[in-house]
Amino acid sequence: MSLNFDDYQRDANNWLKTVARHLVMEREQAGRIFRAVLHALRDRIPAEEAVHLGSQLPIIWKGIYFDGFKIRPVPINIRTRQEWLDFIRTYNNRANVIDFPSDDEAQKAFSAVMHALRELLTEGQYNQLHHMLHDSIKELIEPQSV
Repeated sequence: MSLNFDDYQRDANNWLKTVARHLVMEREQAGRIFRAVLHALRDRIPAEEAVHLGSQLPIIWKGIYFDGFKIRPVPINIRTRQEWLDFIRTYNNRANVIDFPSDDEAQKAFSAVMHALRELLTEGQYNQLHHMLHDSIKELIEPQSV
């Protein structure tokens, strides 16, 4: 089996284009937001489920997703809207002022990424991910406009 880096790049770019389309923004900013949300999700769900989610990502996004991953015996406990939005911001370093200038913008970004993931993941994987989130976090996912 040969490694085809062009295919890996194309797959990662296709995912990024989908995320950027849902976020309605350019790819660089969309990539930062996608990374921040993926890392927040990864650390909020049980480790076994985080690994399962990571297995569905294109190989380049897998590397980004697993970068800095520490297996925790218990997921980070986040139950409120504000805790979740603040948690996502912690994964965006200094760019959070640009990418998440307000709670409303952070919520919209999270919702858009979740809609992109719903499109990109298998239905079963998305439903499993959604099920693992606390109800107050699920409420941040706005209904998708048609």
